[in-house]
Amino acid sequence: MDARKALLIDAYRCFNGRDVEGLLSMMTDDVEWPDLPGGRVLRGKDEIREYWQGQFAVSDPQAVPTDFEPGATDDEIVAVVEHEVRGLGGEVLADQYELRHRYWFRDGLVRRMVVQ
Repeated sequence: MDARKALLIDAYRCFNGRDVEGLLSMMTDDVEWPDLPGGRVLRGKDEIREYWQGQFAVSDPQAVPTDFEPGATDDEIVAVVEHEVRGLGGEVLADQYELRHRYWFRDGLVRRMVVQ
């Protein structure tokens, strides 16, 4: 779990720093990622890149992992995350705590994420 935890800590740093390409380098080419506002699953790095670029153009989301839990299988880990979304002017748009992001891995890279 240590290598996956370290990868996710780096991924959250990249997310909060808006390093989209750094984030995508931590994922498999066929990665699946949730688009919660759109109610769909994004597939592949190109869809995720477009999603994040759009998200970052209109808001300033921050996600900070506070804990990691083992998943139900060996290729799975759950990140407990404090999540806040601000507008580009700094106003709080959404403030949520104790979100759980469940990740699955393949060959040391993220292959899927869901929000619980």
